[in-house]
Amino acid sequence: MSNSNSGNSGNSGNSSNSSNSGNGGSKLKAVVVGCNMGKNQAYALAQLPEYELAALCDLQESTARKIADNSGSPAVYTDFATMLAEVRPDVAVIATPNGSHAALSLLAADAGVKGIYCEKPMAIQLGDARKLDRKCKERGITLVVGHQRRMTAVYRTMRELMDGGALGEIRLIRGMCAGDLLSDGTHAIDSMLWLLHDAPVRRVFGQLHRHLTPAFTGKRYGHDVESGAMAVLEFEGGARGELFTGDLRVPGSGYQDIEIIGSQGRLWRRGDGSQPPLLLSDEQGGWRPVTVAEESGSIFLEVFRAMAESIRTGAAHPMSGASALAGLEALMAIFESARRNAAVELPLAEERFPLEVMIAEGRL
Repeated sequence: MSNSNSGNSGNSGNSSNSSNSGNGGSKLKAVVVGCNMGKNQAYALAQLPEYELAALCDLQESTARKIADNSGSPAVYTDFATMLAEVRPDVAVIATPNGSHAALSLLAADAGVKGIYCEKPMAIQLGDARKLDRKCKERGITLVVGHQRRMTAVYRTMRELMDGGALGEIRLIRGMCAGDLLSDGTHAIDSMLWLLHDAPVRRVFGQLHRHLTPAFTGKRYGHDVESGAMAVLEFEGGARGELFTGDLRVPGSGYQDIEIIGSQGRLWRRGDGSQPPLLLSDEQGGWRPVTVAEESGSIFLEVFRAMAESIRTGAAHPMSGASALAGLEALMAIFESARRNAAVELPLAEERFPLEVMIAEGRL
């Protein structure tokens, strides 16, 4: 559930200020806002020796209390600003609906945190994302955005095979997923960026449609959404990306279906949870499974271990705010291309949400 500055504090539990963290081996005091999406993050933080899970916040106190009862009984709040002021955390995890990500992350930055984990997308407006990225850089705040597939064994294996020349020259990465661009397509674009070592996107062409029905209101997670979208992205170095989301994806395709096409072979991950997790096709012909290491526990354990290291040493985090901002700009360029009916070159000048602009213009 989202959380704003309204509501009662609902403070109860252990909200000690004993952790003066960020140096040496002392624990980083962490808080989570949004206890539906953020429950797995809360459980991971409660398990890690690098952190003290000090408080949870949700507009529904019962939601936060249920998670607290299973994560060491941290304090419970229903107001984020009150929690920040009373707990004075080192790390804030923002796991609310999309429409509140930027505002709550900026509130945490202004409260003096050392690190922010923000669920994707980091903002609805590109201008807000740039503001958040800039503020975190100016204040030395570690900003991590929830594109966790970068840190999974299957994506590491994919990149290792690409880097090792198993596919030859990388020509195309094709991604498909259900849902909308901001909520779901963001993962596919980030996966493309990760696999190409964050090569900059230079040009984007996109198209979308939005058909309202009793079952589809055109709203999701606090913002406008489209029914389906498709795009072509040109990366520095020559590779291209293709993206199909919502009802424009191939029917029956898995969630976050990714295929990588090279001059000498192909890799195919047929979606989250697919078995086998990765397939390879090369000069031997046909598809055959690729061995992928077993994941050991929740991916969030690795995410937050790396975040603690980033806060303490300045080491780069794989899920950095800078990489997320690059992906969001490319995503917004898809909307802007559809708005202009033309290919769009980056950097993108438009800082508003182009889908909202199109709706306001009466074009959708």
